[in-house]
Amino acid sequence: MTVRTERIVVESQGAFIRIRRPAYWLFVACLVFGLLELGSVLAPDRADIATALWASIAVNAVLAIVFLQILSRLDLFEREPPTVRAAAMAWGGIVCVALAMVANNAALVVLAELTDTKWARTWGPALVGPINEEWLKALGVIMLVLIVREHFDRSIDGLIYGALVGLGFQVVENLTYAVHFAALNPNSDMTGALTVTFTRVLVAGPFSHPLYTGAAGLGIAFFVTQTRRRFSTRLGVMIGLFALALGMHGLWNLPMPDAFPNGLAIPLTYGKGLIILGLFFMLYHFAARAEWRWFVTTMSDEDESVITTEDLTEMRSLRSRRKARQRAARRWGKDASSLLGQLQRELVNLATLVARDQRRGDENPDSPDVAAVKRNISAIRTELAQTKGEPPPEQD
Repeated sequence: MTVRTERIVVESQGAFIRIRRPAYWLFVACLVFGLLELGSVLAPDRADIATALWASIAVNAVLAIVFLQILSRLDLFEREPPTVRAAAMAWGGIVCVALAMVANNAALVVLAELTDTKWARTWGPALVGPINEEWLKALGVIMLVLIVREHFDRSIDGLIYGALVGLGFQVVENLTYAVHFAALNPNSDMTGALTVTFTRVLVAGPFSHPLYTGAAGLGIAFFVTQTRRRFSTRLGVMIGLFALALGMHGLWNLPMPDAFPNGLAIPLTYGKGLIILGLFFMLYHFAARAEWRWFVTTMSDEDESVITTEDLTEMRSLRSRRKARQRAARRWGKDASSLLGQLQRELVNLATLVARDQRRGDENPDSPDVAAVKRNISAIRTELAQTKGEPPPEQD
């Protein structure tokens, strides 16, 4: 059961195309270059290994869907527009992979000339990969800031968009490995493609590029959004988190010493991954706490008829919201649970709109869309009270 509410369209939300912004055209030019570069690399072998390539695409699609579901749950108070999410993944998967292939190959050649081929092959990925790839992916987050600055309201936005850039990179990089190993396998292109695909998805999948670039993106968004803090603090946080992204990537690529027994390879690999995952969730914990403080501060001046103390407590996390809906379902039935979910969504909309007006310095009591959301909240509360068998709430 839901209440018919007024549809709210937030100004400048949802669209990625910004033809009047030079950064948008630079983004498009880089995208075209990336497509041409990837096409030149993959096209010669594609006809012979088409089945193996499609199998790898299917496996990586599952990886992408899982990560997208997780990322959608990390953003507590805003769902990023699909077009901007797609643009983030396109930068990571097309532009970054294409440029990284060129840069990494050149850097490994130079490294081999400066040292020797064996050393470059062993230690090159731990040096070349992070240095070349992380700044390219971080540049994608910066491009998004330049194109759609309005979608970077708080630090967690950078973490989400950075993770999306990293996810795009990881998926397409996996496909390039699948093509390469399919062509190299003398017995079966399918075996070659799927062996490396499953290895990269199952072993590196949970600990890879979305985590690195999420950390870097968090720093970029902190620099952009926390304008009340000192410039040196913002710059230090951004540089520090980018250095952390480099370190996380370098740790994952770090080769195992020859002296270590082969039986320790898998435990040590997952040990490195758990360290990286722990660092990422530590950063997310701080970002989520900042999100909660933002919501409480933004809604602190609203009347009790709009948001109650109980509502604030229930809105703290997705888990607490789900538990509140489950309690409502047990006490008053599924209709009450559905109405409570609708109320929670409207409260998130209200916070977003109120924060927008605060940034603009709007002194009017309520802008038209804020007033519309409040009417929606009032209608939902009235219906929810009837479902519970309570008197309707008093209106101001």
